[in-house]
Amino acid sequence: MKSFLALCLSAVALSAANPASNMKLVFSDEFDGPSLDASKWATFGEPTAMTLFKLGKVSGLRITLIKKEDMIQSNGISSRGKFEQTKGYFEASIRMPATKGHTGYFSVRCKDEKVTPFINVLWEGTGDDYLTPWARYVDDKGQHDLRSDASGSKILKGGEPSKKFNTYGILWTDKAFSWFVNGKQIHKADRTVIDAPMSLNLSHRIGEWERPKLNLKSLPDDMEVDWVKAWK
Repeated sequence: MKSFLALCLSAVALSAANPASNMKLVFSDEFDGPSLDASKWATFGEPTAMTLFKLGKVSGLRITLIKKEDMIQSNGISSRGKFEQTKGYFEASIRMPATKGHTGYFSVRCKDEKVTPFINVLWEGTGDDYLTPWARYVDDKGQHDLRSDASGSKILKGGEPSKKFNTYGILWTDKAFSWFVNGKQIHKADRTVIDAPMSLNLSHRIGEWERPKLNLKSLPDDMEVDWVKAWK
């Protein structure tokens, strides 16, 4: 296995077969019930920030921002303690926020962040069409951010991340972590030493570092999730 310092992300978009083609669907939520399924998800942040919606044939989960004095917040859902698995393919159909100053997240992460090694593998939508596939890995030597030269790039055509639903995937295998958009492999990182089960997480947040870029007049600018699936 390569050392951590040898880990790298590919900045070249690669075509690939559907990662789930030879896997079994083990988790799915279409967010089409009368309320959030508590057997699958726990909420964090402001519970009122998570609502289900139906618009024509599309039903889903809307994660909004609650207007507060400082606007520093993180609202979302997690399958921690309800659904976790080791390796597999995780995917969500998401409409990301349009403006800067806040971020939509889709991630898979280890159960206990205090136990190393730990990893959080993410897709981020930071507004203005910027998307970032990356991971934060923590071991006994400290924290390491796995990014590529293309991090924070406009991977999709202008306006697509916020105007329509796109699928964001994370593939975890014996050899690597790979990031997909609409079925196409975008980035890849050599696998780190992680064998603990990981959970699914979706959140909409404003970090302290983002607050200066937030224009309150642009709100509501919600993150919407059509569905979430996982294969093994």
